[in-house]
Amino acid sequence: MKNKKFKIYGVIIFIAVLVFIGAAVGVQTGYLDGFDDAVRYRVYSIRNEKLTMFWKFITHSGDSEIVIMLGIVLLLVKSLRNKYGVKFAIAALSSTALYQGMKYIFQRPRPDIALRLIEESGYSFPSGHSMNCLVSYGILAYLILKYCENARLAKIFSVGLGLIIILIGLSRVYVGVHFPTDVIGGWSLGIAVLVAMMYAFEKFDGRCENLCMMKG
Repeated sequence: MKNKKFKIYGVIIFIAVLVFIGAAVGVQTGYLDGFDDAVRYRVYSIRNEKLTMFWKFITHSGDSEIVIMLGIVLLLVKSLRNKYGVKFAIAALSSTALYQGMKYIFQRPRPDIALRLIEESGYSFPSGHSMNCLVSYGILAYLILKYCENARLAKIFSVGLGLIIILIGLSRVYVGVHFPTDVIGGWSLGIAVLVAMMYAFEKFDGRCENLCMMKG
């Protein structure tokens, strides 16, 4: 049963990496420029004061400061440290290192500054907010489902985190700091990292359980 589960993980990672490569090639060759422009200008056309307030709030909920603060809390609270804090920190740091490396490799400029509703620096592809939030909030949802004794509450939290992940990605296009393909690239690479982390943590936990049984 476990082998089948890990094979499914492998298939998901493979597909996610293929999508990322496809997005990267499309960005580098300019093949997806028409798609990017069609989507983002349609999004810009629906901007209004109320929507802008909402999407700014959403996009800032994915800021690195928020992720760092959440990680610190999970690490400082002793009862949460081993089950949540350490794994959350490993996932978030790994994701950050990877997307920063990818940004440096592709060096895609962000959309024109005149179209941005917030200040943002650095390169555009892939979207760091989209990727890091998918990995960080995604691993948190996974851990909640695994360790929270209240199954109903765990599902509610996980669905909420999933919704936030999607909204944060969409917000990056609305506020004008990313192209749609940046978000697709961030999500696809994020899925690959998230599933790889889940695989690694399950392997590690399994070995720990085996060691404990042997000692017992």
